[in-house]
Amino acid sequence: MHLEAVLLDMGGVLLDMRASNGVPPGRFDFRGRQALLGALDGSEIGSDDLERLVFAPWRREYRERYRRGREASWTPHLDRLRAAIDERRSDLELLEIWFAPFGESLRPVAGAPEAVEELAARGLRLGLVSNVPLPGALYRRVLERFGMAKSIEVFEFSYDSGHRKPSPYMLRSALEVLATSIDHAVMVGDRRDSDVVAGRTAGTATVWIRSDRDRGPEPDWAIDSIAQLPALLERSA
Repeated sequence: MHLEAVLLDMGGVLLDMRASNGVPPGRFDFRGRQALLGALDGSEIGSDDLERLVFAPWRREYRERYRRGREASWTPHLDRLRAAIDERRSDLELLEIWFAPFGESLRPVAGAPEAVEELAARGLRLGLVSNVPLPGALYRRVLERFGMAKSIEVFEFSYDSGHRKPSPYMLRSALEVLATSIDHAVMVGDRRDSDVVAGRTAGTATVWIRSDRDRGPEPDWAIDSIAQLPALLERSA
């Protein structure tokens, strides 16, 4: 295999999402909502209003993401909030306030920054292909904080793309930007039911980082950590 490009999932591969689907959980959700209410100081909005106007209707749509094959949009719910209080800030600005406590808590998976740096140093072109429920810019800033974003040439986030794995759309889009053939690329992820399926459907080789998401087709290779990826790809070249 003549390898030119590596497509990487994010949660569980590059970032430890703290058993989260990418949405602030528990106390981080609470702290984010308190920060959002503080930023909306002077309005008549309270925590119950945030839940009614924004979070409850978004969750209802979010539960439909698998059936629809795309992420639930925050825009209509934030529009409802903006209309209620004459708020002018954008979706990204409002969501960033809520996401910030969670984003600040995120850390890389052990060995991820070093693996990404080593792969890039070998001349491999790197792309990120990730299902996320919020604008990709929020997660990209976390990757930037740990120095990983600089080695990644293309970012495909499902919220921005309008497609989500296991659809192969984001993989093919990333490879088009990287000007790389599917025959010279590998998809690396921790979910056989989305990452391995998407890679197989797109036509790339696949690497599964072992996790409890083990239902789905067999990958071409399986490893225990991204730290093992550079050595695996070197042996397989």
